[in-house]
Amino acid sequence: MRRAKILMGFFLIFVLVVGCQSLGQKTKAGAVIGTISGAGIGGIIGHQSGHAAEGAAIGAAVGALTGAVIGNQMDRNKQAEDVAKSANSAQADKLTLQQIVELTKEGISDEVIIDRIRLTNSKFELTDSVISYLRENKVSERVIAELKK
Repeated sequence: MRRAKILMGFFLIFVLVVGCQSLGQKTKAGAVIGTISGAGIGGIIGHQSGHAAEGAAIGAAVGALTGAVIGNQMDRNKQAEDVAKSANSAQADKLTLQQIVELTKEGISDEVIIDRIRLTNSKFELTDSVISYLRENKVSERVIAELKK
């Protein structure tokens, strides 16, 4: 009976860890691996003192917590890498003046062009000759004003 309660506790810990939707993939995997490893090691150590089931239960709980903490850190590192990649991608997609002229010729609205300039964080140094080039190619004054910012 006592073993059944301990095994039920172990199973409950396992189900709670695996079933939680808010945890990242590595957090879940770490908790599962930690639970299984901890239960095995705890069972072996507990067997030496005649308390294998209690050792397995304690090992499972400690292993689940430790694995979840390590997995959570791995999930956070992955998120930080994804944010950095996204920022680098935006830098690579900066607009050129030629692209702005092409967008204007294609009939793309000023709002869309301005949004794209802002989203890509495109910056320009506008000389008088560049402004003349833009005006000759029918780029609106609103877009030119945005380029000056």
